[in-house]
Amino acid sequence: MKKRSGRSRLKVVVLGLALTAVAAGLASVAVADTVTAGNVTISIEGAVSPQKLPKTTPAPITLTVSGSVKTTDGSHPPALKTIALEFDKNGGIYTQGLPTCNPAKLISTLTAQARKVCGPALVGTGTVSAQILFPEQAPFNASGPLLIFNGKPKGGKPVLVFHVHANVPAPTTFVTEGVISKASGKYGTSTEIAIPTIVSGQGSLTSFKATLHKTWTYKGQKRSLLFAKCPTGSLFAHGEFDFVNGTKIAGEVAKACTPTK
Repeated sequence: MKKRSGRSRLKVVVLGLALTAVAAGLASVAVADTVTAGNVTISIEGAVSPQKLPKTTPAPITLTVSGSVKTTDGSHPPALKTIALEFDKNGGIYTQGLPTCNPAKLISTLTAQARKVCGPALVGTGTVSAQILFPEQAPFNASGPLLIFNGKPKGGKPVLVFHVHANVPAPTTFVTEGVISKASGKYGTSTEIAIPTIVSGQGSLTSFKATLHKTWTYKGQKRSLLFAKCPTGSLFAHGEFDFVNGTKIAGEVAKACTPTK
């Protein structure tokens, strides 16, 4: 993977938050979840459509998510260091037969160019924002569009490719990947992401929004990127967030769902 600039590293936070969003979204229906530890607050809102899910057979879903990272006193938020996530075994991701995107083709591309070279593999869109604080300067925001593509599986595991281009503080593009692994117990999938240093520690993610949805035909059957079922009336997600200042936020989300026949 080729890095474009030190400042562009702020875009890699999209990966962690987007996958966090998947976890929260599969475990919630138009409900916001807020967790605070010390001076840091993480808020995530997820909406799954349709809201009613079959009890035994997984059904296609569309996931819309948004979230924010802020401090209780309004100061510059610390940067994320690592994110570990586990997702409910009754929700998951499916990519067989779906066109794939080679990350190498996205290097140095603008948003429109990325859509052109990997359009068939596009599975999600959104936006991401970060706050950058340089010494003796007022903090300023950097934001840009987010594109999420289906990547080539690694070791049989699904891969998502994330592309962000922003013009502030300078035109930059960052491309990174996320591998989805199997979990155990009440969780079906998991991922762990190490977040690189952002602008020498001066940049921190502040908000994101994304919608994930994709359907296609494979072996004569209609397929969906995301699916879920509701056998018990509840769905679960677990997340652990580790910040560079030592703050740790962890917890399990349990949300009600409506089972249908």
